Amino acid sequence: MNSTHKASYNKINLAFFKRATKFCLLHISRQFFIPPTLRPFLLKFCGVKFKNSKKVFIGTDVLFDNLKNTSTIIGENVTITTGVKILNHFPIISKEGVTEYELGNVKIKDNVFIGMNTLIVKPITIGKNSVIAAGSVLNSDVPPFTIVGGNPAKHIRNMN
Repeated sequence: MNSTHKASYNKINLAFFKRATKFCLLHISRQFFIPPTLRPFLLKFCGVKFKNSKKVFIGTDVLFDNLKNTSTIIGENVTITTGVKILNHFPIISKEGVTEYELGNVKIKDNVFIGMNTLIVKPITIGKNSVIAAGSVLNSDVPPFTIVGGNPAKHIRNMN
C-alpha cells in the first residue's frame, strides 16, 4: 500500500493545535513537580476518562498513549505507580511487516493497583480488585480479584 503525504508545514490548523496541546499536557503530567492531585485534572484534557478523578493516584512518569482516538478509562480507588506505560495500540505483524495497528481502549476497573514500571501494550480490561506486580507486561485481560505478574504477565493467585 503506497500512499503519499503532502507536506502541510505551511498550513497550521486547529486540529494541529489540539493534538499539540494534548501532547504537551500528557508530558507535563508526567513530571515530578506536578502534584498527584493535579495529574488527573490535566489528563482529562488528554482523553483519559475517570469514574471519579479524586479517588485515583497517578505517580510520576506515567505515560498514557491516547493520541490515536482511543481512551483509557479509570475506575475509583485506582493506584497507578511510577513509570507505568499504557499503550492503546499494538502493531499487527504480517508478511509485509507492520502495516496496521490494533486500536482500542484500556479499561481499568475499581480498586486496582498497578505496580511500578508496568507496561500495558494492548487494548485490555483490568478487572476490579486486581493487583499487577511491578515490572509486568500486560497483553491480555486481567480477571477480577486476581494478582498477575511477569513478562508476559501470568496469573499468580486469586484474592478470595
